[in-house]
Amino acid sequence: MRAAVAPSQFESPPVNRHVTELPTSVRLRTLLGSVCLLVAGGVAPQLRAAEPDQEIVPIQFAELIEQENAAVEVLMIPSVVVDDEVVVEGAVSEGPREQTLEDVSARAADGLRVQEFGVDEMPDEASSGDWFSSGRWYGSAEMLWFDRSRNYRRVLGYDVTFTPSENPVGTLTTTGIPFDLSAGARVTLGEHLDRDHLDRDRALEVTFYGGLSYAQQDSWNALPGSFLVTPLADVPGFDGATTYGTSHTSNFNSLEWNYKLHRRLGRDQLVMSPNGTWTRHAERAWLPALIIGTRLATVNESFRFTSSRNDRPLTEFGGNYEIDTQNWLWGFNLGGELISQNEFYYWGLRGRVTPSMSFAANQQSVVSINSAQPEPPPNSINRTSAADQLGPGFVGDLSLFAGWNITPNFSLKAGYDFLWVAGIATATRQFDLDNVRQNPMDGGGQIFFNGLSLGCEGSW
Repeated sequence: MRAAVAPSQFESPPVNRHVTELPTSVRLRTLLGSVCLLVAGGVAPQLRAAEPDQEIVPIQFAELIEQENAAVEVLMIPSVVVDDEVVVEGAVSEGPREQTLEDVSARAADGLRVQEFGVDEMPDEASSGDWFSSGRWYGSAEMLWFDRSRNYRRVLGYDVTFTPSENPVGTLTTTGIPFDLSAGARVTLGEHLDRDHLDRDRALEVTFYGGLSYAQQDSWNALPGSFLVTPLADVPGFDGATTYGTSHTSNFNSLEWNYKLHRRLGRDQLVMSPNGTWTRHAERAWLPALIIGTRLATVNESFRFTSSRNDRPLTEFGGNYEIDTQNWLWGFNLGGELISQNEFYYWGLRGRVTPSMSFAANQQSVVSINSAQPEPPPNSINRTSAADQLGPGFVGDLSLFAGWNITPNFSLKAGYDFLWVAGIATATRQFDLDNVRQNPMDGGGQIFFNGLSLGCEGSW
């Protein structure tokens, strides 16, 4: 037992506590550990100053003490990979701890570590509607190169040397030559309205489809010493001609106003690159859409049939038969599209049908003369007629297309298109061959178009 000593004025009063002496082996090991800690504490700052970019491996010099409630001073070296802080009773931490790293990863880069102060949190996946076509307005512009079906076949004349039954090749018809390709355009401008409760985009758009204009000319000459005749009845100046000529023009235009409801892509895949940046990748999906609206289309045609003789002037022999037709089709537009959207390309089809009311009209005029023909009948004629009709019509189109995304908001596209217009008065169906009806009208015509389309589309 130790003797009690009275405290001096410079000493604190004694505290009564039970003190248990440590074994000699434990004290030696504790002393050795303290010396190592002091050496490590003095060398570590120099190493950190010499090599600031070198990663320090966490080391903790602490041993369990056999006795309970023993106070041991432990020096904690800062660590950059310690997830949980180890707290030992009585331990003292030297200086502020360094920023820890947070384990965040993406499917394509598991195991990467990103500093907590660099990325506050894992970026949320976002719908591709905010990436593809992310603007409020969108539009497309395409050039069209379309072929047109041939005219309704009518026999205009033939050489008397060969009847049509003997030599059909020697017969002049309205389908003698095909039409050339015509250039046109298709332009769409739309505005995104909002999204419905099913996360589908709603939009209003206007589309111009047309600019298609066709023209053809044909002529027919009689064999030497022969002449031409025509099925036109009681029209002087055509029978006995040596040359027949035809010219035909036709054009198509349409304008649409549509409401479009289309599905959006799902949530994008966010992938972390090795440099720690996030990139967005769209998931492939089928995107259907519904199109409802109205369409106004026009088809206007003009056909001219002329005759002449090589040995006589037009003031003595000749004829000019002209037919002009106008067609307005207005109806309910219903259609849809189905697109396979990939990250860098897409392909699909789009179709619309428009059952319509067809407002058709035609005007005809015949001016001809054959001064050598004895009267009666009269050797000249000049008459005009007009007619109109309201009937059913139809407009339908189908597009097969594919595109490549240059950017998420801009792409180049190409396709093949079909267009069908029916229930119209085409010029070649309005011939008044027998002169029985004063105002002939035939609204049963149809035209079929098909061809290539090239263009671009984007949003802003």
